[in-house]
Amino acid sequence: MDLLKKALSSSSAWDRSAALDFLRLFPGDVPKLLDLLVDLCLSTGWVLPAREAIRAARKEIDSSKLARVALECLSDSEVEDYLRLADVLAEVEAWEALSTVIGKAAESSDPEIQEVSRSFTESHGGMLP
Repeated sequence: MDLLKKALSSSSAWDRSAALDFLRLFPGDVPKLLDLLVDLCLSTGWVLPAREAIRAARKEIDSSKLARVALECLSDSEVEDYLRLADVLAEVEAWEALSTVIGKAAESSDPEIQEVSRSFTESHGGMLP
């Protein structure tokens, strides 16, 4: 796992890409690397492979931990981060975490971030806990 953590944190695109491919195929360590993977979901260039790694392990991921990690990654975020993360969480069917992100967006003083909350509540409200 240390090797995967180092590769995901690396500035080398090849190392990061290889680690994400490995995690997609062998997702056993994904729950232990959620903080790095969720952070990569906020990066335009890494969102798709990071999402695929999370999707591969979604049944083994503790939903409350994913919600906590998502909130930590959104501490000083912009509207694009909320949109990207909410989209990833909806895509991997992480409803508890999505509900948490929507709730945080609703509390924002930024009207664009509040709109993310409204939009995802309308589109996924029936799936949320």
